[in-house]
Amino acid sequence: MRRVLLVLAVIGAALLTLGTTVVSEVDAAASGEAAPASLAAGQPNVVVITLDDMREDDLRFMPRTQALVGGQGVTFDNAFSPYPLCCPSRSSFLTGLYTHNHKVWSHQEPWGFQALRDQQTLPVWLQAAGYDTVFLGKYLNGYGTQPAPDGSAPDSKTYVPPGWTDWRGAIDGGLEAGHPQDGGTYRFFNTTLNDDGQFYLEPGRYQSEVFGDLTAGIVAEQAGDDRPFFLWANYVAPHHGNPDEPDDPKPITRDDGKKTRFVTTARPARVKGMFDAQVTEAPGAAGEDDVSDKPFFVRELPPLNAAELAGLLEVTRQRAESLAVVDEQVEKTVAALAATGELDDTLVIVTSDNGYFLGEHRIRQGKVLPYEPALAVPLLVRGPGIPAGEVRTDPFTTVDVAPTVLSAAGTTVDWPLDGKDLLGVARSGDRGWRRAVLTETGPRGVVADLDESGPELKPRDPGPDAKRFSQGIRTARYLYVEHASGETELYDMAVDPDQLDSVAGDPAYAEDQAALARVLDKMRGCRAGACSAPMPRSLRAG
Repeated sequence: MRRVLLVLAVIGAALLTLGTTVVSEVDAAASGEAAPASLAAGQPNVVVITLDDMREDDLRFMPRTQALVGGQGVTFDNAFSPYPLCCPSRSSFLTGLYTHNHKVWSHQEPWGFQALRDQQTLPVWLQAAGYDTVFLGKYLNGYGTQPAPDGSAPDSKTYVPPGWTDWRGAIDGGLEAGHPQDGGTYRFFNTTLNDDGQFYLEPGRYQSEVFGDLTAGIVAEQAGDDRPFFLWANYVAPHHGNPDEPDDPKPITRDDGKKTRFVTTARPARVKGMFDAQVTEAPGAAGEDDVSDKPFFVRELPPLNAAELAGLLEVTRQRAESLAVVDEQVEKTVAALAATGELDDTLVIVTSDNGYFLGEHRIRQGKVLPYEPALAVPLLVRGPGIPAGEVRTDPFTTVDVAPTVLSAAGTTVDWPLDGKDLLGVARSGDRGWRRAVLTETGPRGVVADLDESGPELKPRDPGPDAKRFSQGIRTARYLYVEHASGETELYDMAVDPDQLDSVAGDPAYAEDQAALARVLDKMRGCRAGACSAPMPRSLRAG
């Protein structure tokens, strides 16, 4: 394995003592002892670990990550993916822009990887600021098969985006069948990386474990350099993928006669069954009896029957098992940073590209819509100047990552970032939820495919084919959404955190609904600072 073997013995020794270190650090935080908060001389390293389709409440399956990152840093309780879909979300991470400004509207054609203008991105800016920049894992959907954006090739299987010093991106395809290194991003035991223009494949090993070892090697290699480094490590788990496994749910007939085909992740044999006693039902198992207040494409979904609930339980358990493996890799990463003496000088961020439905609002599986299971993501941050074991309630979105990392690096860019620098909030505390979070979706065709386990929704009246079929505003108290079909939703999350009963049109909420509609109108096409302008005082918190 390239550039890894030299450090595995050191990392192994660090892991043997890390459990004791975790306990002592957590105990120190609980007893009120102050953790060192002085900044290291110069620019800190930055390590961002992104998971795929991980819900906020999935953190319960990652105790090491909670202790080592959240316990030694801050947990943002209100972290969101404004457009909860892989490719748009990752494009927002890279650019600091809302989707209506970077214009990667979907993972599907004609968007995906090829739609991102990659000349102005976070790695480009950090490299200009003196950083070595390293990428590992899943990039944007279509990478490998779609054309290279610079026109250099009809596909992108060897394309290295600008700004990356060291590139190890998983390709979605592009190699002919039978090629000795033919693998794929979603083939968990057969993943092909474009390793700086050369193919890298370690067949038969579980992807997350490979990524963890590669990350440890990258940290060790970078530690010998006098330049700070930025590492973006992207795990595919708990996203669904191959191979099919014997315990995967079989197709199930819904109550309307259509088929549910649950999609599952893959995991190594050693973790199978480890959460069976803890996970006894899917998060959305309680169901929603009345969906008359939901948009038409949700109203058409039948309740989940008993067989579907059993299948969804298996999906939930498999996702948890895959997360347990990533949890081990986060521990391995922290151990590598500690073993090389880089931990105290490194900003570590753990998050997800979007959340995921597991039965809520009758959506069997999927994302896209701005209900809380899809919109909310985990976000843990530790590093220089960040106190241990604290919680923040100010909103932190995918769009905010780039400006926050740039701030930590001590640099600015001449580029209209929509996001907000939240490094000060992480270090010093909340400042009050004063701005709205804009939520967006792609066109009708993307929304129609929101349920990954069922047939595409084809209602009688699909409504206009707007570029953004659904747009909304998330505040501390409300979720307000307008759909191109003319339907409107409003949820008072102070009394209805599960968003079961829309109060849109309720006279008691008329004033706030009107204020939310005005904020949404101002934000639909916002740019730069206008995207974080303060809301009216009546809608603020803190």
